[in-house]
Amino acid sequence: MEFLVARQEAEGAGGAGGRSAGQKVTDAVTSVVKSAAAAATEAATGKSGKGESSGKGESSAKGASSGKSSGGGLVNGMDKATRKALLKARIYRANYIMWWVTTGVIGAIAILYLLRMWRAHQIRKRVAAKRAAGAAATNGKRGSALGAAHAGWANLAYVRTWPLWIYGSTSAAEWFWTAAYTGICLGVGFWGCISPIDGKLDYANPIGVVAFAQMPLIVGLASRNNVISYMTGISYEKLNYLHRASGRVCVLTTWLHTLGWFHKGLGKHGPGTKIFLSGMLGSVAVLVLWLTSFQIVRKTVYELFLFFHITMGIMFIVASYYHWPRMAEWTWIALLLWGIDRFVAFARLFFHNKTWLMWSSARHAEHSGSVVELIDDDVVRVTVNRPLFRWSPGQHAFLTMPGVAMLRYEQHPFTIVNIPDESGDVVFIFRALQGFTRRLVNRLDSTTTTDINAYIEGPYGGEGFGHGIGHGPLQQHDAVILIAGGTGISASCSQFLNTIKCSREGTTAVASCRLVWNVRSPRALSWIAPLLNAEFAKGAGSTKFHIDVYLTRSAVSDDPTVEGQKDPAQFASLEDSPEGSPAGSTENVNEKTSSTGSMGGADEKWIAAAGISPTVAQIVQFHKGRSPLETIIRDDTLNATGEGDGVGVAVCGPTSLSMAARDAVVAVNRPSAIAAGHQQEIHFHSEVFGW
Repeated sequence: MEFLVARQEAEGAGGAGGRSAGQKVTDAVTSVVKSAAAAATEAATGKSGKGESSGKGESSAKGASSGKSSGGGLVNGMDKATRKALLKARIYRANYIMWWVTTGVIGAIAILYLLRMWRAHQIRKRVAAKRAAGAAATNGKRGSALGAAHAGWANLAYVRTWPLWIYGSTSAAEWFWTAAYTGICLGVGFWGCISPIDGKLDYANPIGVVAFAQMPLIVGLASRNNVISYMTGISYEKLNYLHRASGRVCVLTTWLHTLGWFHKGLGKHGPGTKIFLSGMLGSVAVLVLWLTSFQIVRKTVYELFLFFHITMGIMFIVASYYHWPRMAEWTWIALLLWGIDRFVAFARLFFHNKTWLMWSSARHAEHSGSVVELIDDDVVRVTVNRPLFRWSPGQHAFLTMPGVAMLRYEQHPFTIVNIPDESGDVVFIFRALQGFTRRLVNRLDSTTTTDINAYIEGPYGGEGFGHGIGHGPLQQHDAVILIAGGTGISASCSQFLNTIKCSREGTTAVASCRLVWNVRSPRALSWIAPLLNAEFAKGAGSTKFHIDVYLTRSAVSDDPTVEGQKDPAQFASLEDSPEGSPAGSTENVNEKTSSTGSMGGADEKWIAAAGISPTVAQIVQFHKGRSPLETIIRDDTLNATGEGDGVGVAVCGPTSLSMAARDAVVAVNRPSAIAAGHQQEIHFHSEVFGW
């Protein structure tokens, strides 16, 4: 590495005249070797700097000759050009160390992911074979010190969240990885700032190199199609916190570099020079990008955030390239990763939408059409028929509607509510808020419109290539609890439908699957009624299914408390209360005695209005109030047989819903009970609205 940088320095040094590049490299390498030999000789003979000066030896003479061409004297037997070359080599090595550590961690996580996928497959295979043979369920609960330790670790690191000032609540694992990455970058960065010759610290340039080295990771982690997701099973949106961590390191090191130069003096790089103008442009661009990336901006003016994120990001990369062209490899790698992502995304779009057939006006409508329905107050269902499109439960796709978008081909992510079938339909359900979704509702001529062109690109999310084996991420568990709030039903419904399908085909370990839906009105059940009816009509296998609909009156969000508080006044003006259901009642409309218990008049009216089939009606229960998540999770966990891999709890909805579910899981997932064999471990999965 020292020779590589010495070569670069030699090529830029004066006193070379018209010599060839090969001669320059030879001279630079020879200088390093001779200097090292001289230093070794001095150490062996005990000569000091004073002796060297008085002795006028050959080494000193040669060093002086070498130093003359570079304009500097000797320090520790090395001329100025050699010292600069070695310092630059140290800086480069520091950044390569950062990338070696990052690559090693990614490789370790990839190995763990493969082992986890193999274990899940073995559990599904074993339990499914046992059920196919007609064997009765047995109590597989047994004390597990390893399971107890893992539960305690998961509660602390992943499930429980902690406030992080303006960044919202963050898990300890995200804290750790963010702090570890930042520490590694700054640690190796400042290590590279220390001169290997005299030990002096000069951080301005070395810390700027750290900023350059962040660009490939920032762009790579922001890409939907990135190799890290496929290797580790961690989808790009869940890697986003590392994208943010790398971005913060880039902002910090960029401004340390900028302020460092202001502190030491700009010299010949002052205002008006290309290096100054490009440097200030890049510094301001990355600062604006950071300031417009806070959660409050993303939630309130998402399209403005997206505009600044893209434009400022491009401006920073271009400015960095012109600021110091010798570091251009980092910018080219970042642009290459962006190009690969866009190429793969375009290929998906081209293939799934049969774009090659759209040149014919007669076939354009057939392959770009969509059905848009206003199925409830501000709730939209979009159906596009794409037979070539395949996805796994819980995944999402990007929807493009040129006739609705502000920017013609802008894309918006929505979770797919159904699972693949022979019809080829892809269904999305979402609530119209502002921006694109509000424009779509305003575009409707009636409750149903079929003349809006739509294109989908994806799928994304889920658990990487592990979905390729045809199973969702929950099918190895003994019991599954799906918790949804409002239109968060999209992810939960697809997982529920997939469990029905896997149970029918005998490819799941799930013995019990419960869907808990917090929603404002019983009318909401009609959103997914056609999907439930169609899937149950094909058969449900041996898994026991339950659907609990909790009716809230929250105008802000469909979020539960941990223990389902029920305020009588909350329901005093419930417009949807049918006859026979007192408006102020705080009791369940139908007290649940079993999954197929007799239904009260309220349930019957609401189920009939939703269009639920008699088969599905047997497993549906309505409740007033917010779901008592801790009670639900505890009951289903204690009733789990232990044949599968514990209990899976998956939540999708607003942040408040995710927080309530996390608190409930931590309260129930007790390491002491798992170690004693009283219950199974709980595995938590979360999808949250927004970024």
